[in-house]
Amino acid sequence: MKLKSDFLGLLYSRGYFNQCTDLVKLDQLMSKECVIAYIGFDCTARSLHIGSLMQIMILRYLQKCGHKPIVLLGNGTTKIGDPSGKDKSRIVLSNSDIQENTLGIRKVLEKFIVCGDGVSDALLVYNAEWLDKLNYIDFLRNIGRHFSVN
Repeated sequence: MKLKSDFLGLLYSRGYFNQCTDLVKLDQLMSKECVIAYIGFDCTARSLHIGSLMQIMILRYLQKCGHKPIVLLGNGTTKIGDPSGKDKSRIVLSNSDIQENTLGIRKVLEKFIVCGDGVSDALLVYNAEWLDKLNYIDFLRNIGRHFSVN
């Protein structure tokens, strides 16, 4: 398959995708404009696990092809607790643990993508910057824990 977009051509050649909705239009867009893509991680551990590598590599290729990644670190939503397992109460981490985890995850990400102010540099944002101001986290911690999302 011949693709115009360097990014889609790279992903296709490496077997990163099998099918795509309206590949022709996406290829046209990505060959003409800077496209922005996003991924988010809650800061529940000091590092990321192997399951996140594919998404990170896709952002790396996106950036290398001149597009702009956005990475959201969920240091605010992490304050609610980790819903892993779903059969127990959420484990609530201390603010210092969340801060340490956030720094650890950022270090991992910076090994793969360039963060900064350049045109295709990744924009790294922290959701605590706006969630803390809303008192939303306190609400979810105190009230939300009484409700199941299952």
